[in-house]
Amino acid sequence: MLYTVIDPLEVFQTPKNEKTYCKKVANAVVEGVKYNQRILLTRLISTNPGDYLNPMFQPGSVWTEK
Repeated sequence: MLYTVIDPLEVFQTPKNEKTYCKKVANAVVEGVKYNQRILLTRLISTNPGDYLNPMFQPGSVWTEK
């Protein structure tokens, strides 16, 4: 049983068919969702704590693909 105030349809909704984009940058891997020519960053994978403080790698930032 799931105890939540959120609508069950919102909790168990099927994920949208989004294209995931992964790219290795320096010693980190960034993951995002691709929309047209833009990439919305959703995740950073790195062993360097300094990468998480870099504003360029923050989730929600938008990159343009070249």
